[in-house]
Parts: sequence; structure tokens; C-alpha cells
Amino acid sequence: MKTLLLMRHAKSDWKQPGLSDHDRPLNARGRQAAPRMAQKLSESGLRAEVILASSAVRVQETVELVQEHWSVDAEVLTRPTLYLASPLQIMSEVQSLHDSWHNAMVIAHNPGLAALVSHLTGQNLDMPTAAVAVFQFDVDQWSQVSMSGSPVLVDFWKPRDLKDEG
Repeated sequence: MKTLLLMRHAKSDWKQPGLSDHDRPLNARGRQAAPRMAQKLSESGLRAEVILASSAVRVQETVELVQEHWSVDAEVLTRPTLYLASPLQIMSEVQSLHDSWHNAMVIAHNPGLAALVSHLTGQNLDMPTAAVAVFQFDVDQWSQVSMSGSPVLVDFWKPRDLKDEG
């Protein structure tokens, strides 16, 4: 069994003209949402042994905040190919993971992430900033995880849905 957590980066700051899209940092709302999602992951008992992350600044900041507030010591693998990646590019990175890892997280961007989550669920699911979708695949190797597989959607959280829980 392989567990895959897909997370969209937290809300980014658009107030700095001249910054490239890749270099935009998180805004205040994003700096609040990422720890809240990490706390939800902790409370749910979810683990990740590895985090695949886009090289974008907002993703790297999301990773740092998630790690600070989630009781896991995951290895972080920064992948420039995950910056604005398509669903197939995201899946290719997942399929390349070492099989000794059973629980992996990807932190990346829309529209590719939302398209992947929607495809895997067979539903049109929105992935707002900092949303997390948790899938389980009944496979032994990451290379067997595919777009045509039949994963189980275990959990799906959006930051705004957690406000009433806290």
C-alpha cells in the first residue's frame, strides 16, 4: 500500500511588482494556512517519509511551515519539474520514488494539481491554496501508481473547512 498526499502551496503574495511568478513568497494568509493544514495532518495520524516539492519560493516556504508544525521528519526533494507541472509530470515524479518510502507528499501548483486530483477521483474537485488530498493506492511500488489506477480518496481538506474545528 502506498499513500500519496497532494497539497497545493499556501496563498502567495501578489503585492510585489517585478517579482517573477516563480519568486513570489507567501502572504500572511498563506503563512497561517500552512501550519493549520500541518496540524490537521498531525491530528489525523498521517505521515510522509518524503516530500516532493516544486522549486518555487511559495512552495519552499509552504514546505518549511508544514515541517515546523507537523510531527514528521520527511526528506525533502526539490524538483524544478514540479513548477507548474501537468498531471502527467507530477505522476512521473511520484513514480520515480524509492519503494522503501510508503508515504509521500507532493507540494505543487494548480492547474496541474487540481487536474490530477480531479482525474484520480473522477470528480471535478477544486484545489484552493493549501488544500490537501490524501490517496491510498493498493500497490507495492511507486512505479505502479498511475493515472489509470483506482486509488481511494482517504481525506480531502481545505483550510476554510478547518476554521470551525480549531
